[in-house]
Order: sequence, then structure tokens, then C-alpha cells
Amino acid sequence: MNMTDIDQRLSDKSRPVFTIGVAADLIGVSVHTLRMYENEGLILPRRTETKRRLYSQIDIERLQCIRVMIEDHGFNLAGIKAQMSMAPCWEIKGCTEIDRSICEAYDSALEPCWMVKVKSQACQEEDCAACQVYREVTTCGNMKSYLRQNWKNI
Repeated sequence: MNMTDIDQRLSDKSRPVFTIGVAADLIGVSVHTLRMYENEGLILPRRTETKRRLYSQIDIERLQCIRVMIEDHGFNLAGIKAQMSMAPCWEIKGCTEIDRSICEAYDSALEPCWMVKVKSQACQEEDCAACQVYREVTTCGNMKSYLRQNWKNI
């Protein structure tokens, strides 16, 4: 491995490297709290072969946003989850009318698209943690920015 490879690996913000204990320490919450966020569908940590949770720098930033929403803006977990469920994933992914008709995310205001059980053809084989909707649109102010730019299309 050369220095360029090492530099690329070090700068890859999506690479899961933080254990749950380190992630909890970085954002100032308990491990139990991170598990609760996962159970609510607010975060999708990667899993090792032995099922250990690993978080990336992007995940840490997402968790920081969740903390700000709770501590500074008075949101509860249900409110954050409802906000995330409003991401127009069908528009971002370019789903057809047929895909929309079978996908629970199109009609649900309670579950973000990565949490629904019945998904469109476009999402059935996709890793939700790597999806553009999960990674970019549903964090902090990105949803509002997306909606402002694309309101006419929605």
C-alpha cells in the first residue's frame, strides 16, 4: 500500500471505523442511546461479520445532527423520524408510477424509506446505508435545501 492509498482511506468519510463505544463517546451519549436511535431507524450502522456495529465519520455527523435537533430544537425521536420520512425518495431515485404504487415509503409519513418493509424495485437490492437519500437528504438542513431546489418536481 502506498501513501496515496493510505491518504484515500484516511479521507474516506463513509468508511466505518468507529465502534459503538467510541461513537457514543464522540457525541456524548450512552451506547444504549445509539442502540435506541438504531431501533428507531435514525441511524444505520454497518455490521462486521461478527455483528459488531461500526460507524463512519458521516454517521458521526448524522448523530451530531440528531443531538442538535433534540437538545437545541426540542425534537423528540418520533419528530425526527417523521421529518426523515418526508424525504421524497421516489423523486430522488426516479421511481416509476408502478414502483410508487407498491412502495410503502411513497405513502408513509411515519417511516423513512429505509425502514419500510415493502420497497420499490429500485430499492429492493440496494444497501440503504449507502443510498443517496439516507446519506445526503435526511441529515440536518439537507432536506430543506433539497425541497427548495426541487419543489416544482414534487
